[in-house]
Amino acid sequence: MGVAVSSDKFLVTFKGDDDPYCPLNWPFRKRAYTTFTYALCTFGPQVASSMYGQVSEDIAVEYGTSTMVATLGVSMFLLGVGFGPMFFAPISEVYGRKIGVLVPFFVSGIFAFGCGAANNFQTVLLMRFFQGLFGGAPIANTGGVLGDIWRPNTRAVALVFYSFVVTGGPPLSSVMGAAFSTLGKYGWRWSQYYSGIYALVMFALAITTIPETYHPVLLARKAKRLRIDTGNWLYHAEHEEWDFTLQEMITKHFMRPFAMLLTPIVTSMSVYGSFVFGILYLGVVAVPVTFTYLRGWSTVVATLPSLAIFFGVIVGGCINILGSLHYAKVLAAKNGNPVPEERLVAMKVGSFLMPIGLFIFGWTSPVQYPWILPISGLVLLAAGFLTVFQGCINYLVDAFPRYAASAIAATTFLRSCSAAAFPIFGHIMFTTIGVSWGASIIAFVAIAMIPIPFVFYAFGAYIRSKNPYSKQVN
Repeated sequence: MGVAVSSDKFLVTFKGDDDPYCPLNWPFRKRAYTTFTYALCTFGPQVASSMYGQVSEDIAVEYGTSTMVATLGVSMFLLGVGFGPMFFAPISEVYGRKIGVLVPFFVSGIFAFGCGAANNFQTVLLMRFFQGLFGGAPIANTGGVLGDIWRPNTRAVALVFYSFVVTGGPPLSSVMGAAFSTLGKYGWRWSQYYSGIYALVMFALAITTIPETYHPVLLARKAKRLRIDTGNWLYHAEHEEWDFTLQEMITKHFMRPFAMLLTPIVTSMSVYGSFVFGILYLGVVAVPVTFTYLRGWSTVVATLPSLAIFFGVIVGGCINILGSLHYAKVLAAKNGNPVPEERLVAMKVGSFLMPIGLFIFGWTSPVQYPWILPISGLVLLAAGFLTVFQGCINYLVDAFPRYAASAIAATTFLRSCSAAAFPIFGHIMFTTIGVSWGASIIAFVAIAMIPIPFVFYAFGAYIRSKNPYSKQVN
């Protein structure tokens, strides 16, 4: 086991850029398996977040409330997800990714069982909030795992394939939720039990088969083994010298994300990313309204068009892969120095696909048009969603490399709030003014946001050079 020599010869670091102990140098198969397993862990909360929406009518009947009020269970889950990173991000940075991601994921499964066994609606909402709070750990922190094991020139491609698994959650959950709703009075409870069982099974698989990836924790373990093997207690890692305090937790994980929201880049990317993320959850409402109420399809069959969203995600992923290949060439030409604005190339394409897809979906929803037309609109919408959403994340990571975790935490909070609100007002909007004008209103907002990637592509470097936040934090 190699030890690099530095000004402190007993400071344990990775031995050069090709140290096999560094997760960046693991065999491809090991990194791919780790990515896929964490993606499956994230897939669980994504399914749990929106599957509830398809059984909300059954919950409303059982507890004597309206369907709109019952839908609050989706919103409570997503609000929990928004607050989750503020609690679990510091845990993953102190104790490692496995503890910071997998243990909360396990706890979320326990709350899923609690929701399924609830005997009143207040308990349902409470369980859903805590299920989202703990389930938000893999949603928010798995991005750190990808940064641990993939280098910048391949990370975006890895993120695309990771997104294929993760973003498949909401569209698949619509079909699964509808299937559970056909099981009778207790079908909605079994939808929650499924989420709990899935969390426990995936936790057992992940905790036993995937290794720790967080570099500082690995170096601390390496230093500990060296002390035991050599009997020399001078060996140490920087992570062992870190005295993590409550004040640091409050500053870094509670205050800094909100402070970064005051900067133009984080504000624009967070608002845009939150908007498109909310549209993804709006589909949970829009698709059943379109194909159940307008076309008279059965409950389960009416949710099958949601799978078009997953197909659109694949299309968007292909666009992002092409953008990543372009970025790799730029990175090589710049001798490995990141050029954040080049991350926006694919995002510029996606910014047009979203409103086009919304208009097609909205105005071809009436029964006189072939069913394939609104589904094609969903494909374009989802393709635009992925390119815009990943473009926002990639740009923030490259623009704020030192404070990427805080920038992502700010985005996660806003997008969770957005996704929590969209199903509520979306149900009112689509059932009141209709699918055509409801989709059009959202499309007009999407059109208003098209200039965002173009402005930052042209002036982003200058804006970053004047970034006031970099002057606030040392």
